[in-house]
Amino acid sequence: MGDFLTLMAEEPSAAKDAVLRTIRAGDVAVLASENGYIYAVDAFNVAAVEKIHAIRKADPGTACQVFVGSLKTVLGVSSNFDGDAKVIGEKYWPGQLTLLLRPQQGLSWDLGDGGVLDEFALRIPSHKFLTQVLQESGPLAVASASIAHREATSNINYVPALPSEVGIYVDEGPLDSIARSTIIRVGISGLEMLREGDISFEELQRVVTGISRSPR
Repeated sequence: MGDFLTLMAEEPSAAKDAVLRTIRAGDVAVLASENGYIYAVDAFNVAAVEKIHAIRKADPGTACQVFVGSLKTVLGVSSNFDGDAKVIGEKYWPGQLTLLLRPQQGLSWDLGDGGVLDEFALRIPSHKFLTQVLQESGPLAVASASIAHREATSNINYVPALPSEVGIYVDEGPLDSIARSTIIRVGISGLEMLREGDISFEELQRVVTGISRSPR
């Protein structure tokens, strides 16, 4: 059975160390983010990523998102974080911006897509405790702590998982609000907004000119 910590009662540094031990052991951590509770594992541990997909009952070929803790790490894992993408990344990270980027060649990860996809979703979150973890964990593969295609979970007591499937839960209480990230694809022809979230299209247009909306 996984450990269950209450962050308000546990010292943040002790909780962080416990999470890092869990992730490095290849187990799943349940953590709070601005977008609800999430499952998180080492992005380079294929077996750990598979655990997330099994818990969520995700469709075959579904890729986890990647969270990192710094712009330096973004440059290390992506090959096209430049130009307008870099401009908006520097402005809105940490925060509610998700970029679909191309991975660096030779990255030894499989986010659940079998290495078929030539892009991955990346974000630098602003949630305080999660950021502290990311500064030491390296890239994390993450997914909403809910069954696939269902709404994000704002209360850890409703996270769908058997105790044997999760290594550690860090409870930060019911989350008062659930943020929604804006998703941008970084392509050869420029930036394309796939989903408008807390950062509006109009706001992004004031920052960069080479951005369009997806026709879908």
